[in-house]
Amino acid sequence: MNKVVFVAAPICILAAAAGAVPWYLGVQHERTMRAEVSKLSSRAQFPLNLTVTHYDRGWLSSSAVVRFTVKAEPSLYLDVRQDIAQWPDPRVGWVRVRSVPQWTGPAKGVFDYYFGGQPALTIDTVVGFDGSGKTTLNSPAFSKPSQHDPAATVSWGGLQGTMSLGADRHWVASATMPHLRVEGGDTQGGIKALQFDASWDLHGTVADWQGETKLALAEFRFSGPREQVALRDLSGAAYQRNKGDNVLLGYALRVGAGSSAKAGQAEDSFSNAVLDLEFDQIDKKALTKCVDDLGNTEHPAAQDQQATQTMMDLAAQLLRGSPVMRLKKLGVETPSGTMSAQATVSFDGSNLADTRFSPELLSRLKAKANVEIAAGLLRSQLQRKARPQVEVVLQQRGAQSTEENIQTLSDKLTEVQLKNLTDNGILRSNGTSFTIEAELTGGQVTVNGQPADRLFGGIALPPLPLEQPTPSARPEFRAGIGPAGPLSLVQDGAPQATVSSAR
Repeated sequence: MNKVVFVAAPICILAAAAGAVPWYLGVQHERTMRAEVSKLSSRAQFPLNLTVTHYDRGWLSSSAVVRFTVKAEPSLYLDVRQDIAQWPDPRVGWVRVRSVPQWTGPAKGVFDYYFGGQPALTIDTVVGFDGSGKTTLNSPAFSKPSQHDPAATVSWGGLQGTMSLGADRHWVASATMPHLRVEGGDTQGGIKALQFDASWDLHGTVADWQGETKLALAEFRFSGPREQVALRDLSGAAYQRNKGDNVLLGYALRVGAGSSAKAGQAEDSFSNAVLDLEFDQIDKKALTKCVDDLGNTEHPAAQDQQATQTMMDLAAQLLRGSPVMRLKKLGVETPSGTMSAQATVSFDGSNLADTRFSPELLSRLKAKANVEIAAGLLRSQLQRKARPQVEVVLQQRGAQSTEENIQTLSDKLTEVQLKNLTDNGILRSNGTSFTIEAELTGGQVTVNGQPADRLFGGIALPPLPLEQPTPSARPEFRAGIGPAGPLSLVQDGAPQATVSSAR
């Protein structure tokens, strides 16, 4: 009998311990979840309030409801139901949670119609034995007639994604969305092959984080009764690098090709558009303080006043850190030619005491930029700007608004403007392109090596007159428009453009 007791006692103890594990895990998960909800809601920069409106803890499983409320508009909220499995699974981890948004109002009818009563989005999370977590997102595909326009079809290719946070605080996320299309009817459009990728080390405060987020889209298109827009091979990236007391922030946006057209107008197109920008030597303490201070007050007037003061304090601290901004590339290619620009702006914040605007503050600022634009592209842009002016003048003076007249005068005015800009040194001709090199040093601005005040002080772009011709104060450019005779634009030493006026 003693032997039976000796054997049975440990078994009972183990069984009791095993039975207590799910309960204990449920208690721990509830505490952790409530702590995270409270932590997120207390962050002034976080736009949502989170509250646990329901928690029913059981032995092997529990259920909860977390409400996400927009801080700026408390009437807008979304409830997310969580089903929690607390029985340890040796293959995956301690706890498994399935989260499903609970739509209400008009949104519920829309999602129920398109997804056929299935959850529009499910989020499955597993908490590992080492404290890591892995989340899987899934949204089922569908293709159905539009709820508001039966002549159109809405197609959703679904969504699949994963997120994982390791015990070492390394966060990785990836998601794909094959397509979203609306076809048929008066308006059509959609997006194709959306890809999201992120990899971050989340140690310390937000200012200490390091990583990169990338977003890619194969195609965006829209077609309506009056216009069409198409973009292809879009990509964007944001990254952050830890540099001791400072941080580097970078942003890049690229578009492989794009086109747009309006009814009755020629199509505009471009390719290889890029914006690549970096902010270096950004003081981490200043950033952290700014993030923590913004939004701590509830009264709108106090918020505005505090935000203004916070931004002024932030600017002062950032300047003391000697920040640098780099426009690594801004460029685009068009049928008329290409344009590209680079620039660097830096500030010497060493031993800076007074941050109020002053000549001494300006003398610490340095900047250098260069722009190169194809002659054909610059001419087309100037012609586009001149065309409405020419049309107005022709109409006001009673001249014939024929395409030939408009084009002739627009071209002529463009050439006069280009000559004026190159003669004054603002533009530098470089074969088939024009260049501008600008620099700010010691509070002085130079353009193409010449003081800016000298260049811009002596230039006046030729206007289109709205009255009978009078002797011009500038002999290099005279223009006259009169209803009884020919309309002309004259530049000394250049051919005269003349069009007939209406009688």
